[in-house]
Amino acid sequence: MTINFLNIIQVLVGIALIGFILIQRGPGATAGSAFGGGASGTVFGAKGSGSFLTKATAILATAFFIVTMLIAIDSRNMMGATGEATEQDLGVMGSIDNQDKPAVVIPGDDVDGNAEADQVIDDAIKQADDNLTQVKEEAANAVDNVVESTEAAVEEIKEDAEDVVSDEDGDQ
Repeated sequence: MTINFLNIIQVLVGIALIGFILIQRGPGATAGSAFGGGASGTVFGAKGSGSFLTKATAILATAFFIVTMLIAIDSRNMMGATGEATEQDLGVMGSIDNQDKPAVVIPGDDVDGNAEADQVIDDAIKQADDNLTQVKEEAANAVDNVVESTEAAVEEIKEDAEDVVSDEDGDQ
């Protein structure tokens, strides 16, 4: 609970920190004021926003580091003395009970005692493999056809180019 609250605070402080850093002027920004930039009419006064933004950035950076340290301390306290995590609420993932089932199902395995369902799954896997093999063969044939037609087109273009060159040599 505390970590969620601290994470929200850290994200908000991080966004504010990014914003304050991005709106600060760089060292080259003062050159424009020498040519009539009108810096005296700004919200932060004639000196500009440098000191305000610098102080605000420093405060936000300090707050960011403090919140980060608090998150680290809180997560360390969640760990037991042995270094193992105490009981955590995993939400939906914590309610999934897959302790007694294998992580990978191999075709032919009777995982849940339903041999008919396993046979249907095995047949579907075999059909998918056959379909994949067929698609690969058709794709290879299509590529071969494209290569052959491209080679034929290149030969035809070469012949046309030779005819044009020979016609130009004959005209001279």
